[in-house]
Amino acid sequence: MTVPSNHSDKKSIRIWPIVLLAILFIMGGTGYFFYRHYVSGNKWKPLLQQKLKELVLNATDSLYHIEYSDFDLNITSGNATLSDFKLIPDSAVYQKLVAQKKAPDNLFTLSVKKLSIKNVGARKAYEEKILNIDNITIENPNLVIVNKRYTFNDTVKVGKPKTPYQIIKKIFKQLRIDSIALKDISVQYINKSNPATKLTALKHLDIDILNVMIDSLSARDTSRFYYTKGINITLHDYKIATPDSLYTITSKQIFFSTSQREIILDKTSLTPRYNPTDFYRKKGESGDIFTLKFNRIGINNIDLQRFLRDQKLYAGIMDISNSSVKIYSNNAYKGKKSIKIGKDPHQALQKVALDMKLSRLNIKNTDIIYSETDATTLATGIISFKNTNGYILNVTNDDDVKRVNNFMTAHIKTSFMNVAPLQVNFKFNLTAKNGAFNYSGTLGSFNGRVLDKLVKPLALVHVQSADIKRLTFNVNANNYSGKGNLQFYYKNLSVELLKKADGKTQLQNQGLISTLANALIIKNDNPDNKGNFRPGPINLKREPTVSFFSFLYKALLDGLKPSVGFDKKTENTVSKVVVKVSTLVDQFNKFKAKRKQKKEDRQKKRQAKKNAEAQK
Repeated sequence: MTVPSNHSDKKSIRIWPIVLLAILFIMGGTGYFFYRHYVSGNKWKPLLQQKLKELVLNATDSLYHIEYSDFDLNITSGNATLSDFKLIPDSAVYQKLVAQKKAPDNLFTLSVKKLSIKNVGARKAYEEKILNIDNITIENPNLVIVNKRYTFNDTVKVGKPKTPYQIIKKIFKQLRIDSIALKDISVQYINKSNPATKLTALKHLDIDILNVMIDSLSARDTSRFYYTKGINITLHDYKIATPDSLYTITSKQIFFSTSQREIILDKTSLTPRYNPTDFYRKKGESGDIFTLKFNRIGINNIDLQRFLRDQKLYAGIMDISNSSVKIYSNNAYKGKKSIKIGKDPHQALQKVALDMKLSRLNIKNTDIIYSETDATTLATGIISFKNTNGYILNVTNDDDVKRVNNFMTAHIKTSFMNVAPLQVNFKFNLTAKNGAFNYSGTLGSFNGRVLDKLVKPLALVHVQSADIKRLTFNVNANNYSGKGNLQFYYKNLSVELLKKADGKTQLQNQGLISTLANALIIKNDNPDNKGNFRPGPINLKREPTVSFFSFLYKALLDGLKPSVGFDKKTENTVSKVVVKVSTLVDQFNKFKAKRKQKKEDRQKKRQAKKNAEAQK
């Protein structure tokens, strides 16, 4: 686990590697002390305990001491076992350091069920001051880190810390450990720096440390990472709620390797903790609800030195494969509407706390589904992109990188509604204050009736027939508008206009208006039979509450209207005609209703007259 850090943490963080080194040194040094005192009278055990305690006290300036229940060492095999080991901070010393304004910001408590050492080279340690150990296994370690930030650490001048070699050189001139295995670690990070104490916990963590070498030259060995040839960290069954408590993040396994410089996440997901109704109620406003499932995420070529030195994540390629992305928005939500200005994907990236740069992000075999519930029809429109593949370049929020290249580009190939090939390119301006971006692409041929899933609930249009040949588009957009052009090639277009009737769940056909629209307005073909092509200019104002994904397709719909003959002028004319026709239809329906009522009244009178005559 990496403890959150800032300038004030520098002093406290430097103490922990010394503490960890002391623990390893304690275990490794047992062979040396045993051999030395075993051959001189077999009084090694009390002397060993004294030396180990002195070592920890000296390495931590008396802040920490150790305890353990049992120690066993076989001089023949060189194997040792330490049970119920504990590293405990001294609260009195800590309070004294606080009063002296020398206390660290982080305090550690460590307990270990069992420490095992295999093949300690005791004779060589004694005779040559070279300590070799084949393996150290640490079972069920439990680490508690208490963080309380002190202002005096913000300005304190921190001296250069002792290197591990400076710590051991009085006893050994070389320390080598082939492997160290820490199994099933539990870590608790308790943040007391704010008014409300916050607890973060990790469980089921494994760490494997390979080929530790500490001598006079190892610090300058560039092939090593903190004196090791590699550190592998594996976290099993990770689960945590997001800070707003609206989502749960889970991962079956997270693997990190310093030697391979990569992170791999298996079966990772972000899922809502509530159904849509409760989600919006908890959030207190509208917005997109995400359900993300990733079978595998891999990040390689991580610059570890930059991360440790500057706390910046620079990496080569991120691979995302076999994933599912679902986005849902409910425009019928009656509460507060979420403002989307400044929240597009490239703008959200700039707000990530960790400075980062990915040279390339690969997307492989991913399904994306966007669904939106309409405020008028209360029906849900769906648009899907199956088997999505592509890549994104220059994924960054780092100012130094953006000064060289301030554009992030994406190149995507997918299957639109699982029936037509779609290619889309994005170009995001990472420094534009208005969130400027461009998107362009080409959609292949398909049967237009599949568009019903989208336009029927959201545009009140039923596509009766349409042979889509090709659609191309190019749009310059930002937080406030979208402008561009669209070219829509099709044949045999016929639509049915719908309306939402009060008291009825099903959408109703507008009858005469649909007939007039198909006969007088909607063009069946583009280009027409004379070869005339109707372009689709796009000029759409973006409402502040419209999300990024919703805006993408609404801008394209704005270009589709003039392509089918329903331009702004025609739309205004049609609106007036619809009003007049609706009035005539209403008048005709009222006339029919009156005639029907009069007819019924006449029938009632005739029946009443017959009944009266029959009684006579």
